[in-house]
Amino acid sequence: MFKKMLIGMSMGIVCMTVTIHAQTQMEMNADAGKTYNKADKELNAVYKKLVAKLSDAEKSALKTQQRNWIKIKESDCKKEADEYEGGSMAPMILYNCLEEKTIQRTKELRAMLRGR
Repeated sequence: MFKKMLIGMSMGIVCMTVTIHAQTQMEMNADAGKTYNKADKELNAVYKKLVAKLSDAEKSALKTQQRNWIKIKESDCKKEADEYEGGSMAPMILYNCLEEKTIQRTKELRAMLRGR
């Protein structure tokens, strides 16, 4: 009995301290787009720093690799979003996927940059 009461009181405290921020799906989609754009800008900044340290042959190879990565990223994320069959969540799913893959690629590019 005491255990249930203690759990109930704890849940009540948690509920009082948690700020609930209700959003529409349209707002969540827009927020996801903004966070993806931020990640993409960061990737481009790291990419430019890396390119500045490469030979012409290395630049060419990286450019080809990056173009291939972009095609794969966009294809994979489009497939993931298509699972929602054009539903209102599809844009958010797409942007979240793009952001996740972009953050991972930025980490890879940073590792390459550290190796220079």
